Amino acid sequence: MAGLAGSAKRDKDRRSVVGRRLHNLLLGRDRAASPEGVVGRLTAMQAQEHRYALWSVAQRTVGPTSAAAVTRAFDEGRFLRTHVLRPTWHYVAATDMRWLLRVSGPRVEAGNVAHYRDLGLSALSLGRSNDVIAETVSAGPRSRAEIAAALDRRRLSTSGERLTYMLMHAELTGVVCSGPMTGAQHTYAAFERRVPLGEGHEGDGDLAELAWRYFSTRGPATLRDFSWWSGLGASLAKKALASAAERLGSVDIDGVKYWSAPAEHSPVPPGEPLGAHLLQCYDELIVSYTQTREALRAPGTDFPLLGREKGFRHVVLVQGQLVGHWRDWRSAGGLRTEVRVAQPLTGRDESGVARAIERYVAFAGA
Repeated sequence: MAGLAGSAKRDKDRRSVVGRRLHNLLLGRDRAASPEGVVGRLTAMQAQEHRYALWSVAQRTVGPTSAAAVTRAFDEGRFLRTHVLRPTWHYVAATDMRWLLRVSGPRVEAGNVAHYRDLGLSALSLGRSNDVIAETVSAGPRSRAEIAAALDRRRLSTSGERLTYMLMHAELTGVVCSGPMTGAQHTYAAFERRVPLGEGHEGDGDLAELAWRYFSTRGPATLRDFSWWSGLGASLAKKALASAAERLGSVDIDGVKYWSAPAEHSPVPPGEPLGAHLLQCYDELIVSYTQTREALRAPGTDFPLLGREKGFRHVVLVQGQLVGHWRDWRSAGGLRTEVRVAQPLTGRDESGVARAIERYVAFAGA
């Protein structure tokens, strides 16, 4: 995080930024009442690893929440999984799906053009694949394998990465979205049956809404952070911020401007503890930022916030600082969760990590 290390004042500023982010991202005392409440509040949650993304939702809900409970909300369509913002999976509320696709779908689609060309997917063939996919899911949700078989029967090759990009195109053009799980298999469902009309914003309203949602749930954050998270280019991100700026406040820290909702919109309870958290590696507290992601780094640590470190890649956060990593795996004896920290913990912090592990194990049902 630019300039936020060294002096006592800078450390205080860093802790203030992280404390606000933890609170706004529902990792403090205030949490949502339901899984769909979490996703609706955060607008979009990166979710390419479904099992761990479910944990990111569960740890933001009130009380113990199991993987089964979050999966049930997902299966019922109370929140969905699709490609928005950036060319990766995200959870979104069903009521937000249409406007998020309007604001980000064309940009993700434009980024895929080179892949379409390299895979021999012309506009005509993508139109044909959309028709076949729509017909295949018209009677109900279908798995990836079932959709591939239908495309192959119509002589639309799904070899290599062609199926992946056919399905992404169908998502980005409002043909399909996620359906319920079938065992461990994801399915695709007809978009119009699963996605309500939702909100409408006039003019640049979609851009303004996206900026407001970001800075009110991820702030304090910078314009560059927002540009990264939203997938908007620098000029469009600047336009979106300008559209929402009258609803936001800003502060300069070491020459860097941070934007957030005014305190009355997201007040942090006095003395709120930062606590201990087991975060999955793509948690929004990590991937929502690029310029200021390093605010989480504890002094003296040099392992990555994103990426694998000697077999570990998920993050242990204590008092708002990255202090280590965790991993888990299932064996005949159940679920094993292993934590590695870079420095000794106080008794209080060690107890906090133990409680975080207990909550994760309860979530996993092991």
